[in-house]
Amino acid sequence: MKLWACLLALLTAMPAWADCPLDLGHGTGLVLFSSRHMVAFRPDPFRVEVGMPFTLIMNVCTKKGEPAELVSVEAIMPAHKHGMNYAPTIVPGKDGRYRVEGMMFHMSGDWELTFDVRSDGEIERLSHGMEVK
Repeated sequence: MKLWACLLALLTAMPAWADCPLDLGHGTGLVLFSSRHMVAFRPDPFRVEVGMPFTLIMNVCTKKGEPAELVSVEAIMPAHKHGMNYAPTIVPGKDGRYRVEGMMFHMSGDWELTFDVRSDGEIERLSHGMEVK
């Protein structure tokens, strides 16, 4: 009986992760952490290919487990000093969930995804590098 009481106390003391879950389904995805935010994302379709459009499925949260606002998403090629040929569209869902539609890498090489996230009136940039072949 003590074990159940301890588990119940632990679960009620934890932040409300259900308000902003990081689970993206399909058992795939990446999670970026900063001092204030967590951003989980996965491409759809999962395999990103040059010249093929894809969508990012995302959950954006504060470290307290509350939904945060996804302000912008960009992708650049640092070596070439340019970004994508098209601006993606952010489609908000509920509880920090987003779809970023219209993503497409028009060249192979190293890309850097950047995510601007807002909470408590402040914007923070998180980034992730990836190689596209």
